[in-house]
Amino acid sequence: MTTSQPAGDKSPRTNAKPAAARPVAARSAGAEPRIRVGSVAGFLAIVPNLLGFHPARSMVVVGLDAPRGRVALAFRYDLPDPADAAGARDIADHAAAVLRHRRIKTAIGAGYGPGTLVTPVAEAVAAALRDARIRVRDLLRVEDGRYWSYVCQDPGCCPPEGVPFAAAEHPAAQAMDAAGMTARPDRASLAASLA
Repeated sequence: MTTSQPAGDKSPRTNAKPAAARPVAARSAGAEPRIRVGSVAGFLAIVPNLLGFHPARSMVVVGLDAPRGRVALAFRYDLPDPADAAGARDIADHAAAVLRHRRIKTAIGAGYGPGTLVTPVAEAVAAALRDARIRVRDLLRVEDGRYWSYVCQDPGCCPPEGVPFAAAEHPAAQAMDAAGMTARPDRASLAASLA
C-alpha cells in the first residue's frame, strides 16, 4: 500500500509509462499480421482480439516467447465468485503448469473485474509463477475502462484512481480488427457464433 492509498484498499497500482510506442501492423505475403505494442494500454487493447471476446470477471494469462517477447499463447479463467482461496490457487497452479509445459519463461496477467474478485487470484498467480521461475512482466486489474498494476507501487506513475484507456479505440485493436481478428462483445456471443 502506498501513502496515498486509503487503508484497506488492496487495489493495485499502475506502471503506465507516459510515452508509449505506437502499435505497428506489418504484413508480408502469406504471413500472419504482426502488431507491436509498447504500452499497457496497447497490451490490454489486443487481449479481447487474442481471446475472441471481451473478458469480464476473468483472469487472462498471456505467455510470451523468450527471444522477442511475442505472444505465444493466451488463455483465461472465470474468477471465483465469491472469492475463494482454494479456487484462486487452482487457477494459479494450472496457469503455471500450462506455461511450464510450453516452456514459457515470461508472462503477463490481467484480471478483469472488481478488486475483491481479482486480487486473490492475482496474488495466487504471482506466487505460482514466481515459484515456477516464470517472470511476471506485469500483473494488472482492469475495470470500467481503467487499469491498475499489482507490480508497480509508485504513485508518481501509478495513480490510485487507475489509468483510463479505451481498448477499442487503440490502434493495436484496430489493426487486429483489420487483420480479421475481431472480438465479440462477450463469451456468450462467441459461443453463440460457434453453435
